[in-house]
Amino acid sequence: MTERTVLAGMTLIDGTGGAARTNATVVIDGTVITEVGDADTVATTPSDTVYDLRGTTLLPGLIDCHVHLRSNAGARPQDVQLWNMLTSTEEQTLHAAANAREALRSGFTTVRDTAGSLPEVAVKHVMDEHVLDGARVVASGLVGMTAGHGDMFCPATLDEKRMWPPADGADECRKRVREYARMGVDLIKICTSGGTLSAGDKTSWRNYTDAEIDAIVDEAHALDLRVAAHAHTRAGITAALVAGVDTLEHGSDLDEDLVELMLEQGTFLCPTLSISEFMTEHGRQRGLVTEQLDKAELLRERRLMSVRRAYRAGVRIISGSDSSNTMRFGNHARELELLHQQIGMTPAEVLVASTSAAAEALGLGSRTGTVAPGRWADLLLVDGDPLADLGVLTDRRRLRAVFREGRVFDPNAADSVPGALAARLRPSEPTRTTPRASAPAAAI
Repeated sequence: MTERTVLAGMTLIDGTGGAARTNATVVIDGTVITEVGDADTVATTPSDTVYDLRGTTLLPGLIDCHVHLRSNAGARPQDVQLWNMLTSTEEQTLHAAANAREALRSGFTTVRDTAGSLPEVAVKHVMDEHVLDGARVVASGLVGMTAGHGDMFCPATLDEKRMWPPADGADECRKRVREYARMGVDLIKICTSGGTLSAGDKTSWRNYTDAEIDAIVDEAHALDLRVAAHAHTRAGITAALVAGVDTLEHGSDLDEDLVELMLEQGTFLCPTLSISEFMTEHGRQRGLVTEQLDKAELLRERRLMSVRRAYRAGVRIISGSDSSNTMRFGNHARELELLHQQIGMTPAEVLVASTSAAAEALGLGSRTGTVAPGRWADLLLVDGDPLADLGVLTDRRRLRAVFREGRVFDPNAADSVPGALAARLRPSEPTRTTPRASAPAAAI
């Protein structure tokens, strides 16, 4: 019989949006959850390791649906464009791995990279194989046009340093999607409007014609790849939704008709509120220039009104921080607070947006996002009650342990400790036995 890990006595928030359960027990066998029940109904065996977690809360590992892994993981602020231009692809890939590790230590067991290519796929594989420790990576491939939002991160004088070679015309766009499928990405990312951090364009610029967007979405879906669309303007949002994208990123100019279309199609909305707040409050210190800050400020209030309209109508919201060169990794849970404070979502709704709904949007709903038998053991243990105070999730000191597929990490340790419970969960002398259990429970 294999040794199981039994987490007992804590409050459980299972990710479904249902009421929290007190005095719960979760059994982990290898990488998966095998049993969830009340502490007095789950039997243990002498070979089990049982942890007494009274006074804590267990919830699914959190999911950030919008990050840019290949970003500067160092502490020293650097110009966004300059860092991209001067840093080799090999070095950027190491930064991406460090960012995935930081996300995991922040309680986020899965991240979706939303503008990547081969380096992000490499990090995905390394994390899946546990060569390095970090969040699970759902990797995208960015298909963008010449002078599009992605292309405008590279100065025109340095074409050879383009992170994403552009694709123009429907046939070239189809080919780029196929190339990404061969590379092993999980989804395709497109831009249907300009952006804020790109230099030299305007948010109002059209990105791709309807024919090109249709070709990208059609080819991606034919290859079982989902499509995420960066779109700020009404025209850009309309083009993306009519083409049938799966998730809308930012969505800064939704009206009632577009909201209704999202509801009809089941499109998820990923608002990325925290990047707007961060740019306004800290952008200049992080090296942003006036052009970028002005574009962000013009969009901020529009986006808030747009997201509130979508939420009130019932559009499914998913959480994404837009962690990147601008906003460092590790602050992912701030997005959860903003969805509550600025949009009016309840803490329970916010937790669904960052667990089960996020998992469904990423195509992982049968594997993660809820605490249930058969799901991966992706879990977050905290001191306090996130349903009463989402700030619990932003305070690293209150994160007690993070589980990714049963591997446990101490968010506050200098180094992750795979294969063993984190220091704050280290077993001590037996103090009690769980009801109906023959194995001792270990106290924290």
